[in-house]
Amino acid sequence: MIFRHFLLKVYEANAFIVGCRETRQALLVDAGDFDADIAEFLAANNLTLAKVFITHDHYDHTDALPEIVERYRPQVYAGKDRIAGVSAEPVGNGDEIPVGKFTGRVLSTPGHTPDGLSLAFPGMVFTGDALFAGSVGGTGSARLARQQIDHIRKHIFTLPPETEIHTGHGPSSTVAIESRFNPFFEK
Repeated sequence: MIFRHFLLKVYEANAFIVGCRETRQALLVDAGDFDADIAEFLAANNLTLAKVFITHDHYDHTDALPEIVERYRPQVYAGKDRIAGVSAEPVGNGDEIPVGKFTGRVLSTPGHTPDGLSLAFPGMVFTGDALFAGSVGGTGSARLARQQIDHIRKHIFTLPPETEIHTGHGPSSTVAIESRFNPFFEK
């Protein structure tokens, strides 16, 4: 698997490319800004941006989506059928997204937003703003906060402990570290 992290200018949001070495097909996780480094990385690695996965509908994760769709014509996957003015294939918990020879599994992680999703591949998961290293994304109520915590426990913390957690902002972590030390999950 090809993997690359990009730190974007908009609120220091993270974006990620995962790609298949055999088919050269790639998927972009979140599209808050179109950084020239993304285009350069795709070209330098002979990758076709075939798919985009949006973790949630906030501008710092979606603003560049129209430009990316116009430029690359990828299939967009999100928690609803339109996002940032672009048509998307709505996906939910348990749905699968193939990228070349490997497949990502969609995990439901609402709370920060109603349409919050994560995407898990073997050894890594992309959580958007649902889960951060040492924190969680903000919510509008105590009920939504509980919903988010419950979904993270059920869908993220049940992944193997060595699974890398790649977040919407800030550094990456692992399931082992967050499930044990993140203060939002103290029993």
